[in-house]
Amino acid sequence: MIARVARLVTTALVVGLGIALIAFAISDWKLTDAQAYWDAALRLRDGEPLYPPVDDVNASTVYRYAPWFAFAAVPLTYLPVEVAGVLWSAALVAASCVAIVPLVRARQPALALFFGGILLGISAIGNAQPLIVAALVHGVERRSGPLWIAMTASLKVVPIAFALVYLGRRDWWRFGLTVALAVLFTGPMLAFDLSNYVTDPSEAAMLIQWPPVWVAVLVAGTALSLWAASTPFGWLAAGATAALALPRFFVYDISFLLPGTATKPTDGNATVGSRT
Repeated sequence: MIARVARLVTTALVVGLGIALIAFAISDWKLTDAQAYWDAALRLRDGEPLYPPVDDVNASTVYRYAPWFAFAAVPLTYLPVEVAGVLWSAALVAASCVAIVPLVRARQPALALFFGGILLGISAIGNAQPLIVAALVHGVERRSGPLWIAMTASLKVVPIAFALVYLGRRDWWRFGLTVALAVLFTGPMLAFDLSNYVTDPSEAAMLIQWPPVWVAVLVAGTALSLWAASTPFGWLAAGATAALALPRFFVYDISFLLPGTATKPTDGNATVGSRT
């Protein structure tokens, strides 16, 4: 009886939070984070520094990503900003929906609503997180998995933790390829002036505020991810490690757990909702 009540309460909270986040997204769609990508693309187009000095490290306009992402946004800068905003919003909403498809197929509506609400909520401010999560959910178990992990790691670094699953499975080739591709995606940063690159975690700092604790958690998360790599919990452990490794943590970073929740081993390394 107690377990049933606890399950109902938990489900109600999860569903309620998902609905609240969707309502927030609909009522306050402002794409503030997208300004960082737009401004970075404009600077590239105009020959200005990609990583200029900033007055406020907490500002949503600070660009912290690899250069390729800004280059990819350059074509959008030739469109009216309103049109570019609509296209970017459509891409984020589509990615949010695609990311939860495995949960819908697995008939887990509460989790689908929860993670869908989180991703739609962050879509409202234009953050690239839905694209990152969708790429991981549908990419990690594919042959192209190293590409998707490396590409997302070049944007937010911590998705490289998902490569630990390859390492734990002793899939040396995929692990090595992931690392090599991550270097390839991030290496071009060295061609730019990084003297003003923002490394301050700002007001959103989490465990990194206590370095010994942060390192201990990373070591434990790495060990757990390696140990669980060949179990149904490998991707979940890697996702938790990725989230805890973040210098700056926001509620939407919980979505790094989605690849582990939506991706379940069925036959060898194959997973529900994925193709190898």
